[in-house]
Amino acid sequence: MIDLPVLIGSSVTLRRPRSEDVLDRLALGQAPEIVRMFGADPAAVRPLTEVATREWIDRLGQHPHAWVIEHDGKFLGEIRLDAVDDNDRRARLAVGLYDPAKLGLGLGRQAIRLVLGHAFHGLKLHRVGLRVVEYNVRAIRCYLACGFVEEGREREAAFISGEWHDDVIMGLLAREFERPA
Repeated sequence: MIDLPVLIGSSVTLRRPRSEDVLDRLALGQAPEIVRMFGADPAAVRPLTEVATREWIDRLGQHPHAWVIEHDGKFLGEIRLDAVDDNDRRARLAVGLYDPAKLGLGLGRQAIRLVLGHAFHGLKLHRVGLRVVEYNVRAIRCYLACGFVEEGREREAAFISGEWHDDVIMGLLAREFERPA
């Protein structure tokens, strides 16, 4: 297990999961607008249970490059670097904020920039990529503000609520990253 640093911003702290996150995550529930932005059908998502949430938090804790996003002392979401490849020096970014009331406040942007700083300066990665469903305009704007560029689309790659949607492929290179002030 890689010892991950705690990353601290002005409004968010990125840290390893802990047991009290289970109740915070349960309290946030499965907001339909959040589920849809993740590329899932809100009608097909089952309610969270304490057992399933505890297992999810445990898996997050076992992930070598995953943090909980904490805001105002509470669990707000998660952020991960998946598929870290030391040979090609690249990874995929995944981020999720689970409280609709906290969207649009710059918290996701701050968390992303903290992780990108770790990815490019700590892990010495060359590239971080991601994919996002085309209708998640808020996330796309956030990624663009963090320096990501659209590299292409995977046409009709996501079947959501009976409709096909494109996945937008985005990437950021180390030389393009501007470390937050």
